[in-house]
Amino acid sequence: MCKNQTKFAFYAIMCLALLIPSSLRDRRRYLVFEWLSERGIDKWTLLSEIRNSIFSLYGDVGASESKMRLIEYTNAEDTAGGMGILRCAHDKVEEVRAALACIHSANEARLSIRVIGISGTIKGATRLLR
Repeated sequence: MCKNQTKFAFYAIMCLALLIPSSLRDRRRYLVFEWLSERGIDKWTLLSEIRNSIFSLYGDVGASESKMRLIEYTNAEDTAGGMGILRCAHDKVEEVRAALACIHSANEARLSIRVIGISGTIKGATRLLR
């Protein structure tokens, strides 16, 4: 497949996804969390630690059922910490919260993650983030 065909296929899938009625779409929840660390952690390190925690607690099937995605990630300028938004399936919120609570270190630095709130929309989650 050439590059143009790939782009067309992606746009076709996105258009079909928008045509699906809301009653048939997957229900999602957005977890707003903050993290503190001894030193700064980049987005990919934090994401890999979250994924490793979910995989170690619930295995491949549980991790895939959670449908977890990192939507937003911000670093705090004054401290070695930040905030973020995770998207997950509506029925796996407690499992994702448990996986976040089990993370204690990243890149040989202590790490603490605390869930601030849960929202049903991205708009509500960004209000919690501010």
